[in-house]
Parts: sequence; structure tokens; C-alpha cells
Amino acid sequence: MKKGFSLTELIVSMVVIAVGLLSLATLMSIQRKSLIQNDVRARGVEYLQEELELFEEMGYRILVGSFHDGVQYDASEGLPAGYHRQFWIFHNDPITGMARVRIVVTWEEQQKTWSVKIETYITRK
Repeated sequence: MKKGFSLTELIVSMVVIAVGLLSLATLMSIQRKSLIQNDVRARGVEYLQEELELFEEMGYRILVGSFHDGVQYDASEGLPAGYHRQFWIFHNDPITGMARVRIVVTWEEQQKTWSVKIETYITRK
């Protein structure tokens, strides 16, 4: 009885290991791409949150006094290239004494336009 491995067994095991390593490399590439996409999207949400907090700090009276009803404003200044932020203020919507605020952040990713938006209400205190 012989001890050790035959040449065929050695080649088959090397092929199995090579296929496993190639699969692992593919998964790592997919994971890296996913991390980059998540980072880009998280930044979009962060820019949306910044604007929302600014409006909440302003309060109802300053907000309604500073912006026209239903007009689209560009708030992209200071954002990195590729990101755009717009907002609208709707006075007395849905009822008197409330202002509806809509904020939209858009960006280009993989030849598609993506966006995240929020609507909230600022009330008279």
C-alpha cells in the first residue's frame, strides 16, 4: 500500500482551492462596491438632515417670513460635487399656523439619478 497523494488528487485539490479563492475575490469586490454605495447614500441622508435641522432651529415665524409659499429653492451651496439639495416651504399647510417643509437631495450614481426626500411640519409655538 502506497502512502501519500497521487498527482491527480493534488491537481484536483489545487483546482478546488483556486475556484474558492476566485469566488472569495468576487465576493470581496461586490462587498467593496456595496460599501461605497452605502457611503454615498448615507451622505445624501446626512445632507437632508442638516437642512431639516436648520429649518427646525429657525422656527415657524422666521421660516414663513423668509421664504415664499411653494417656491423651489436651491440649497446645494457647500455640498460636494454631484449632490443637489432643493426645498419648498408651504405656508398654512395643512392648516393655519403650520408650515409644510419638503427637502429633496439628489445625486448621480452608476448612471442613475438617486434621491432621498422628507416632508415635515413646523408649527407655530
